[in-house]
Amino acid sequence: MSVENFDINVAAPTADGSGAVATLPPGETPARQPNGSATPEPPEPQSAVLLTPTPQVKESSQSPGASATQPITPEKTSYQNFNAGDSDPLVGVKIEEVLIKADGYFVYIDQDLILRWHWNAAIDPDVAAPIFNRASELQAKSEFLRQTRRRRDLTSARRLIGEGLMIMFSTKNQAYANAALDTAEKFITQIGTETSRGWYFGPFFLLFAISAIVGLVLYRHGHLGIATLPLVCCLAGGIGAFISTAIGNERIPCAPTAGRFLHLLEALLRYTIGFAAGLFVWLATSGNIVVGFLNLTSNSTAAPGPGHSLPASVYALVAVTMLAGASERLLPSLIAKFDDSTKDTNIRKTTEAETPKPKVS
Repeated sequence: MSVENFDINVAAPTADGSGAVATLPPGETPARQPNGSATPEPPEPQSAVLLTPTPQVKESSQSPGASATQPITPEKTSYQNFNAGDSDPLVGVKIEEVLIKADGYFVYIDQDLILRWHWNAAIDPDVAAPIFNRASELQAKSEFLRQTRRRRDLTSARRLIGEGLMIMFSTKNQAYANAALDTAEKFITQIGTETSRGWYFGPFFLLFAISAIVGLVLYRHGHLGIATLPLVCCLAGGIGAFISTAIGNERIPCAPTAGRFLHLLEALLRYTIGFAAGLFVWLATSGNIVVGFLNLTSNSTAAPGPGHSLPASVYALVAVTMLAGASERLLPSLIAKFDDSTKDTNIRKTTEAETPKPKVS
């Protein structure tokens, strides 16, 4: 049995992924083992075996359709990326107007016209804290504008306050920031005075107009007599209260932050005091306590009747009631005078009761 030598080419992968072929010399080729057959087997043809690396599959945490159904959105890494109409992820509100934005700070007005600011830059707390506190205080003071229809004024107030914050962030100068906040405070004070006066004198003027119209109607149709005179005196007291308040309006403190309802309540109370002052004067006159000469019930000749002209005492009584409503001291002085007279009477009676009477022998 003859054995033929043949070459075997083995291809193995190299480090760079390319194939390498190694040839074995004929002397080193291993001999075939006999297989028990007399007939020699034909030699196998020379072949090359190429060994290629097995491809590896890279695992991913995403599902196969995740990239198609869930687009990747870039995150906002800087305040520069925020614009009007975006949502602030830190607060969860919509940005209405951007006042200033930089890499280290961001000042804006949200959809509810609230001034908000964020910062991540290094600032001096001794400089920034007073400015932040004052800005928050001014923002609270301007909240009264929500009760009016002056949305533009509220927006202007927010912008002026934001101007102070912008100057503080950009210059780190407390004096400059306070100067800007001073301007905002003057604007808020001026708008507050105007709003407070409107809330107070609006209903007060309405009551004054009603009182004047009712009095003129009674006078024009000849119904001003004994039966309607108490009502006329009360209305005259309310008119006098309005005149006194309008003349001394500078003495009335302005507190727009108190709200519209408190101003309405104060106007009603002031008118009620004038109304009561007129009624008190009429009662005091009718009871001959004070100015008894104006008592129309005791003087039948002075009492006006249907179709007759009014006597001068009626006009005098209406004028006195109007002065009582206008004077802030007339009604208290009358009450104090009556109180003092009552005390003197009680003291006199008590003294007489305690003084022993002399015995008559």
